[in-house]
Amino acid sequence: MNDKSLSKVRAEVIEKSINIEWIINAIISQHYFKKVLLPFVTEVLYDEYCSFALKRRILEKIFPNIDGRQIQKLNRLNTIRNYFAHCGQEIFDGPVVPKNEQKGWVPDPRKPTKPINFESLHAEFIELENSVSKYLFGIFQELGGVAVKGE
Repeated sequence: MNDKSLSKVRAEVIEKSINIEWIINAIISQHYFKKVLLPFVTEVLYDEYCSFALKRRILEKIFPNIDGRQIQKLNRLNTIRNYFAHCGQEIFDGPVVPKNEQKGWVPDPRKPTKPINFESLHAEFIELENSVSKYLFGIFQELGGVAVKGE
């Protein structure tokens, strides 16, 4: 995968992750306030110390019968998102050659001697994201949440 296509899929993964987290924020707000209360979302749930893991845990507490498979998928999506957001420094083996001839690789944090396969991770993310988003949006609607199209 070249740098340009990696940047494009990195942006897609991060944008779709933001969308999923927004749905989770909406679910939490809808559960506690019976509406999406923007000051709560922006002042509490958007705080940099209000982590994805905390929001997921709140989701599990307010829905103790939540589908465990969907939570596993949600966790996997977040792991993949973290690979795209935090891994990217290439390692170059061998002698120094002109930049256009260099072929580097990004080590996998869980298997540092192996490269990350960003193409495979992207494909897995796209496969999981649609079903998780639909599942979470269904929860939001069950709580009475309504999506309103913007102008």
